[in-house]
Amino acid sequence: MLFQFLIRLRIWWTAGGVLGMWLAGSLPVGAQWSLIWSDEFGGTTLTATNWTFDIGNGSGGWGNNELEYYTSRPQNVLVGGGYLHLVAQKEGYQGFNYTSAKLKTLGLFSQRYGRFEFMAKLPTGQGYWPAIWMMPRDSVYGGWAASGEIDIVENRGYDPKTVLGTIHFGGSYPNQAQSYGPAFTFPANDSVTNFHLYALEWTTNAISWSVDGQVYERQTNWWSSAGAYPAPFDQPFYLILNLAVGGNFGGNPDNTTVFPGEMLVDYVRVYGGQSPPPPPPVLRWRVPLNEGPGSAVMTADPGGAGVNLQMLNGGGVAADFHGAANSGVGNPGSGNRALDFSNATGGQPGNPGPVAWTNSNGLGLGVLTNFVVSLWFKQAVAMATGANIGPRLFLLGNGSPTDTGAANSLGVKFQTGSQLYFQQGANTLSVNYANALPTNVWIFIAAAVSGSTVAFYQGTETNPAVLMATGSGAPVDLGTNATMFLGNRADRARAFNGSLADFRLTEGVADAAAVERIRQAGMYPPGLSLSAGSGQPQLLWPTGTLQRSPALTGPWGDVTNGLAPYPLVPSQPQEYYRLRY
Repeated sequence: MLFQFLIRLRIWWTAGGVLGMWLAGSLPVGAQWSLIWSDEFGGTTLTATNWTFDIGNGSGGWGNNELEYYTSRPQNVLVGGGYLHLVAQKEGYQGFNYTSAKLKTLGLFSQRYGRFEFMAKLPTGQGYWPAIWMMPRDSVYGGWAASGEIDIVENRGYDPKTVLGTIHFGGSYPNQAQSYGPAFTFPANDSVTNFHLYALEWTTNAISWSVDGQVYERQTNWWSSAGAYPAPFDQPFYLILNLAVGGNFGGNPDNTTVFPGEMLVDYVRVYGGQSPPPPPPVLRWRVPLNEGPGSAVMTADPGGAGVNLQMLNGGGVAADFHGAANSGVGNPGSGNRALDFSNATGGQPGNPGPVAWTNSNGLGLGVLTNFVVSLWFKQAVAMATGANIGPRLFLLGNGSPTDTGAANSLGVKFQTGSQLYFQQGANTLSVNYANALPTNVWIFIAAAVSGSTVAFYQGTETNPAVLMATGSGAPVDLGTNATMFLGNRADRARAFNGSLADFRLTEGVADAAAVERIRQAGMYPPGLSLSAGSGQPQLLWPTGTLQRSPALTGPWGDVTNGLAPYPLVPSQPQEYYRLRY
């Protein structure tokens, strides 16, 4: 008997309904940070062992057409009243019309990974550009931005309601790339002109930005032309605080800009130690292939609302290839179905043969750097040993790719009866087996791409996913209008004779354990989920028997009339729920 533990509830009730709910496992595990470096800006002088200066206007206004001349004068940088003051002045100095200050910890302090906190108050006005950011200590991957840049907080002075966080990466200029995440917008009656806690948490494969504890951006995809993921963000970076005047980011001052402008910093704190576990990969797109017969289309989820896969036979005519109940993965008793191309091709590969495909503007999958593509398949007829015209298991690509191996596409095909190819654009990873792959056995395959590397895994219903081969990977651009083919290629000339189930595109860095979780997810129906309903919490599930217990250790009992959607009316402060299949 299979049991699935999923939900533990603590529910507080008021006369008007639910006041609050807590689901075990729904909140991230907090980091066990320890303070390793800080500056509280006490006293009246800047701590020389913490900070040094950039002086001047750099090359081309620090590469941004900035107008200020940075100095270390007390007119531009001072410590007093418990704050660091960076002051921008409108004055003639060294041939420039504005002065300000830029501090850095280069040569004094740098850190790889951790939590970085800044309590700061920023100026407002056209042309001000306050920034708190980090640059690589050694630039081991080459010039900007191949070695990376992390912008913790930036503000355009004309917009005091919004702050931004950004990472720069990719190749050296002009081949750099960047990820602008969602901006943070302050609520009414608040702005950058008040003190706020700006924080960044940086782990091996995730960078998160927050304001006053509210996370508003998380990045997991990046790359460097000179190193494997997680390069370039796998090296020590140093801190920078500056108040620029003018430049490309927010424009130059005008007659509305009030000088002097001041950026105040209450403290800077850097934490290290045990960080949270990396976030698990997130399901981006799924084709369950789990619907009953009655039409020649299948639907995708999540994020695939309105996206249909059309099924065609070898003659290009719409046909119903939905499998029978319990024909899918995880049987007996799971209720899963499959896309069933068995006996529809006459051999393996069929030429011509059936295909399921979609071409939709709804598939705005964009650029993928760290991701997993996975699929289950079961041969009805063995692929002939020694042949090299094998069937295509899947093909997903930008525009309308005609076959695996096309630019900006992903695909898996049989090369021989004992050899699979995972093709990512022009890159081909050969996966070799000692014997021909068996018939009438569900086989799970997954290709996990992490920046410039790819790992190919295989499992079955009874065996966990194991690493089969590794090779070179690269980011792939699936654009805004991707095409998907299952069980064949565009011209229906390389048809698969068998069944397919549960195609998934999962985004994020995945190790072997994460891939194994994807395998298991395809074997069993989705579990319990919680809905607020119309003010009334409800449990939802697709199949199985709902059970309830006051404690994790039991006693467990079937819920009377426990049919989804099941309204939750707890009889005690704490309850556990599980499904019995």
